[in-house]
Amino acid sequence: MRLAGEVCDTCGLPKEVCVCQDLETEQTVLRISMDTRRYGKAVTRIEGFEDTGALKEMARELKRAMATGGTAKKGWIELQGDHRDEVKAWLSQRGYRVEG
Repeated sequence: MRLAGEVCDTCGLPKEVCVCQDLETEQTVLRISMDTRRYGKAVTRIEGFEDTGALKEMARELKRAMATGGTAKKGWIELQGDHRDEVKAWLSQRGYRVEG
């Protein structure tokens, strides 16, 4: 007898072998751009996240990895400074498709 928590709701596989998260990561295309704010300050913006629940955790990890401040809001992440190349490499290592 299986409990409902042991089986993935999306693919029907046991949680231990579920690949839904990996597939979702590979299918997500993120866009990286740079914006300027007041007084010419650069801001790196990452858009395209579909799972807003993991958005704040991803922002926390990115801020720690880039050693900068930032925020997560309305489906995108903003980092203080121009970190486009570093963010692209960091996200690519984690299996995301990145353009921009």
